[in-house]
Amino acid sequence: MSVKRQVLRAEVQEMILDRLTQGSWRPGARLSIDGLARDLDVSPTPVREALVALERSGLIRYQALKGYVVAEPLTPQQIAELIDARVVIETAAMTRAFAHWEELTADLVEAHAAHQALADRIAETDEPPYELIHEYFLADAAFHEAIFRHAGNRFLDSMRETIHAHAHRMRQTWSAGPGQIDSAEAIAEHAAVLARVQERNHDGALQTLRTHLEAVGERSGGMQEAAQE
Repeated sequence: MSVKRQVLRAEVQEMILDRLTQGSWRPGARLSIDGLARDLDVSPTPVREALVALERSGLIRYQALKGYVVAEPLTPQQIAELIDARVVIETAAMTRAFAHWEELTADLVEAHAAHQALADRIAETDEPPYELIHEYFLADAAFHEAIFRHAGNRFLDSMRETIHAHAHRMRQTWSAGPGQIDSAEAIAEHAAVLARVQERNHDGALQTLRTHLEAVGERSGGMQEAAQE
């Protein structure tokens, strides 16, 4: 696949993601490849490739005789499984990233500052627009992406991309309303992870990262509710 084609597919995927996370389509709504191609003014090929990638994340699904449809929001059990997967791959990535401790620390400091700035903007806004929430969740994801970037394992990074955790959280947070944005908690938990990394405390960094992810699951309605099923 050419670089130009990869970039186009990524752009198309991001545009479809925006519509999914904003609730532009009801769960069960059919996503026509040809219709999306016309709407986005691209050929059907990058649309098809983007939908295949999004299917792996669980945001859409393929239905016989109907094609791609918008998936229901994650159930509590699915949220719990998503968090479990994140714990497995992110702690593995953190262990490997410690081999590049100085670069990891610098990138986490930068990512945390950008995330904090967006959290402050949200705190100052009564009803933050989608664009601001989108930026916030991308900054949140960037903090975690820094860990994978220094892990030096392309397959771990591929697993992270497949999960699309930030997109699931954006989708469910946007539908629940601005009051469900957990910016204060997430910032504090990221700060704790960063502090352990700055101390070069490997075991402490793993524990605070695990604690953060499990807290995200609880705030998303997954961990406790799934345990009761």
